[in-house]
Amino acid sequence: MTLRTELHALLDAGELDLPYPGEGRTAQRLDRLYALAERDLSLARLVEAHTDALAILHESGRPAHTGLYGVWAAEGPSLHLDGGRIDGRKAFCTGAPIVDRALVTVLTADGPQLLDLPVAGNPCIDIDTDEWVGPAFAATETATITVTALRLEREDLVGGPGWYLQRPGFWHGALAPAACWAGGAAPLVNAVAAHAAERPDPHRDAHLGAMLSARWRSRQLLHAAAASIDAEPTDGALAHRVALLCRHEVEQATGELLDRFGRAMGPRPYAFDAALALRISEVQLYRRQCHAERDLAALAALDRDHPGR
Repeated sequence: MTLRTELHALLDAGELDLPYPGEGRTAQRLDRLYALAERDLSLARLVEAHTDALAILHESGRPAHTGLYGVWAAEGPSLHLDGGRIDGRKAFCTGAPIVDRALVTVLTADGPQLLDLPVAGNPCIDIDTDEWVGPAFAATETATITVTALRLEREDLVGGPGWYLQRPGFWHGALAPAACWAGGAAPLVNAVAAHAAERPDPHRDAHLGAMLSARWRSRQLLHAAAASIDAEPTDGALAHRVALLCRHEVEQATGELLDRFGRAMGPRPYAFDAALALRISEVQLYRRQCHAERDLAALAALDRDHPGR
C-alpha cells in the first residue's frame, strides 16, 4: 500500500478526525500522533499537517473542504500576493503531489496572509520534488512549488494579515511535531530492549534504563502541556511559553534516545537495518523543526515579560 493510499484510507475511515486542541482532549490528540509516529514517521508527518490544517480552519470559524490538507508555512523562498494574484516559490511543501489542498502563507503589503488553496490538478502550480535529495521523508514527496499567476478568490482567505501567527492555536499546534518526535524515537527503546534481552550487558542495560526514563519523560511532558492548554485555551502568552518549554524538553529527550541508542547498539543497525537507519535519519531531521537557541532566547524573553508563570 502506498503512502497516498494509506492516508486516504485513514481519511475515508474518519481516523484523521482528531480532537481539536484546547477543547479538553488535547492529550488524546497528541497520543494519536505519537502512536502514528511510532508506526511510520512519514505517515505521521502528513497526518500532523492535515490535522493542523483542520484545527486552523476550525479556529478561524470556517469549514474545511473535502480531502487531504497540507500546511506550507516555511520561511525562505516566498509566495507573494499582489493585486489578487499569487506568484513565487515556496520550499518544504510536504506532500505536494499527495494532498488535495494546502493552507499556505503568502506575503502581502500588510503582512503574512494564510490562504486555503486547491493544489491537486491546479495548472498554476508547478511541483518539483527533485530538490529533496536525502532518504529521510522521501515517501512524503516534499517539494518546492512554483506558483504563476494564480488568481486569489475571496473565499480562499483564512483570517486576516498576521492572524496565522498571532492566534493562540499557533502554539497549540506547535505541540504536535513534538509528539511526533517523541513517538518516532520510541521504537529505538524497544530495539535496545530486545537486544539487551538476547545479549545481557550491564552497560547496555544502563543505557536502556536511561532511555526508558527519557521516553517516559516525553510522554509526561506532552500530557502536562496538553492539560495546561485545555485549562487556558485562549491565553496566547501561556500557550507560547508552554509550547517552547515542552518542545525543548522533548527535543532534548529525543536527542538522548538517539545518542544512547548508538552507544548501546554500536554501528550495526545504522549499516544493516534499513528500517532503523531510516527511522533514525527521519527523527533527526524532524526534530530540527525545533529552533534550538532561538526558541530558548524567546523563552527567556517571555519569562521577563511574564515572570513566574
